[in-house]
Amino acid sequence: MLNYKSIKNFLFVSTLLLIFVLPNISMAQNCSKKKLADKELREDYDYRGQSLFIELGNGDSTTLNIVLYSKQNYRLFVVGEQKLGKVDYDIIVPRKKFNRVVKDIQPKKVTSYKKDPNGFYLYNNDGERIPIGEEMIQDTSWTRETSTTEEVVFNSRTSDVSYWLATPSKTQLITIKVYVEKAEKVQRGCIGIYVGREFANAYQFRR
Repeated sequence: MLNYKSIKNFLFVSTLLLIFVLPNISMAQNCSKKKLADKELREDYDYRGQSLFIELGNGDSTTLNIVLYSKQNYRLFVVGEQKLGKVDYDIIVPRKKFNRVVKDIQPKKVTSYKKDPNGFYLYNNDGERIPIGEEMIQDTSWTRETSTTEEVVFNSRTSDVSYWLATPSKTQLITIKVYVEKAEKVQRGCIGIYVGREFANAYQFRR
């Protein structure tokens, strides 16, 4: 049975939660309702699918992985509230590279055949190569290894435009890394990671 002291402690903790936790939750929820990007920047793209709205502070960073579907036109950009100062972002695409590597090397005995001074095989009257003995060679078997590297395809710090346009030929996963500049007095505010797909392609969904 709960005693008076237990009830009092419970009420105290609940009050602290109301004071410190709920305002932060409310702030995070309100970020999605803020108009961080104007119509000119958004243009006629649909941002309802994968866009993300979060709260960050000066010096913070975050990473978001999203899927871009093939044959779709995309417009991606990141904006933040003015009080946060400069917000930069990178868009990173994984690149797969296939390398041919040695799997195994085994000694193997093979027949040697007679050659002319130019290195061409000589043949007998039956049209067969003329054997002259046997020799040992190294029989090499090969396999293929796959390695993945990350390529920065867009950097807001060096780009002349504030957005990235893409029409991937195949469905692929990309990464968006967001950086909020540092400041002596840390401010917290809303960040909008806008992932827009063109309305014209809404019914051309392909994987």
